[in-house]
Amino acid sequence: MKNLWLFDEKRVAILQKLLSCDAATGCDLRECLKMKKALLSYHLKVLRDKGIVEETKEGRDKYYKIRSRKVPFVKTVVSVVD
Repeated sequence: MKNLWLFDEKRVAILQKLLSCDAATGCDLRECLKMKKALLSYHLKVLRDKGIVEETKEGRDKYYKIRSRKVPFVKTVVSVVD
């Protein structure tokens, strides 16, 4: 099982939130998920490094979203975990 890293409950929560919206800022994710900044940053980095989430910068804000080609994979993972 090469994707066990993905089944972390915090990562799944991040992915669930990102599936429900087009994109979200780090602040939006922190508030919604009640996660500390350092912990959220760590999990977002893992998801970016694995190619699941992409980050774009607009002004001072960073927006995170699921890479379009990974959406079906993420939906499957989230459905298995729920």
